Amino acid sequence: MNTRVPDDVPARSRLRRRQQQSVGAGSRWAQWIAPSRGVMRRRIVALVETIVATVGEIAICALFAPHNPLLMHTGFVWTWIVPVVIALRYGSIIGGCSGLILLAAWYVFYPGGDVAVTHFGSIASTLEQRGARVFPVGFFFGGFALTLLCGQFGDIWTTRLRQARVANDYLAERLSILTRNQFMLRLSHERLEQDLMSRPATLRDSLVRLRQLAFLQDATPAQQGDVTLRGAQAFLETAAQACQFDGARIYAWRGGNALSEPAASIGQPFELDVEDPLVLEALESRTLVHVGSATQQQAARSAYVVCVPLVDALKEPIGLLVVHSMPFLALNNDNLQFLLVLCHFYSDGVRHAAVTREIVQALPSCPYEFALDYARLVRLTRDSGVASSLVALVFDNDERSQTWFQNLLRTRRALDAQWAIRDDQHLAMLTLMPLSGEGAVDGYLLRIEESMRAQYGVDFESAHVAVHAISVPPDAALDALRRLLERCDVRL
Repeated sequence: MNTRVPDDVPARSRLRRRQQQSVGAGSRWAQWIAPSRGVMRRRIVALVETIVATVGEIAICALFAPHNPLLMHTGFVWTWIVPVVIALRYGSIIGGCSGLILLAAWYVFYPGGDVAVTHFGSIASTLEQRGARVFPVGFFFGGFALTLLCGQFGDIWTTRLRQARVANDYLAERLSILTRNQFMLRLSHERLEQDLMSRPATLRDSLVRLRQLAFLQDATPAQQGDVTLRGAQAFLETAAQACQFDGARIYAWRGGNALSEPAASIGQPFELDVEDPLVLEALESRTLVHVGSATQQQAARSAYVVCVPLVDALKEPIGLLVVHSMPFLALNNDNLQFLLVLCHFYSDGVRHAAVTREIVQALPSCPYEFALDYARLVRLTRDSGVASSLVALVFDNDERSQTWFQNLLRTRRALDAQWAIRDDQHLAMLTLMPLSGEGAVDGYLLRIEESMRAQYGVDFESAHVAVHAISVPPDAALDALRRLLERCDVRL
């Protein structure tokens, strides 16, 4: 039957319990024979026990053999059993003390030599005869030798048991930590499995789909003058799958109001009530509003669950997303933040010509996809605080470096955007890494360097590769990009 240790048991008691269960201290009998105490207390107890046991032995022997209380010349040195046991238990020093007590007893009880006095009262009268005694060298030399030998054996195994006990305590502590970590890991895996079952799409997968949607369904930048919600149906389906809502509609924004006809719809159809408190709050604040918002006290009377204005990077509203039905467990801060990021990303894609116009005009050779993603990530950093990074690798423009440069082009991740720059002296690769902080940048550079080392036997230093990295800024994005290009020393 398992017992549970109460939470209020002191740590010292738990440590003592583990020590009692460690090597050499497993049973109650072992605890009585070799108790686990403090060092000073153990020494005092050992000394008192030695004196009491040795004196008691002499007293018992004197009671049964008053003429020979040390049992000398009896065929076996019975009186040295106690010093031997003491030496085995506490070591050679304490065993030697017990032997000295026997030596003192010989001086007291044997004033005339090998024959002891008949009673204790005659001790004082026979002290003058000690000079004629013959010292029993064999009895005491053999006894002390046996005691010290057993004491040495006891000292060695006491040290070994102490070391084993310390190692066992450490392993027990490590086992306890590993058990707790294993339990937390199992809970984490179960939670991750539940999240994956309930949310089949990740943020990266959703952004990849939205990027493909923007470039496949949109035409050239010059044709983006109107605010028609291109690709609204595909965006709504992607957002519904990622954020787990059942019924929703997207309405275009005209003249400060949402149009009555939906541009996209999923689930059961419903009519837009422009007087709904949730819709009014969303139109006024131009930010995500839901029924659980603390700032909207009238949201409980709303017919909708979530309202999200679609606002592009220029702070211009282009549409309104209204969610009519959503599972209760999906209405949480993480899921709503996920939906807000997707709406921002889609809104930027609708008017990506206006978003990227400044970058394209200042840097004509910049790829349009790279400029769009850079502008999107600037807004994502400013509004949502999600960090992204921009990494530049600069090679020399020679034959070997061109091979390494082409290998770098093939190692692009699915979500990254790349800008390859070539001039007479350098080859530069700018990689835009969405949703990636400093740790992801270090991992990316390590992966590239390991790939070059495995295939070509060179690293960044031997290949003369310059590495530059910045975080995508929340503002002054064009200036930051220009400074990075200046550090790369490339001509556009």
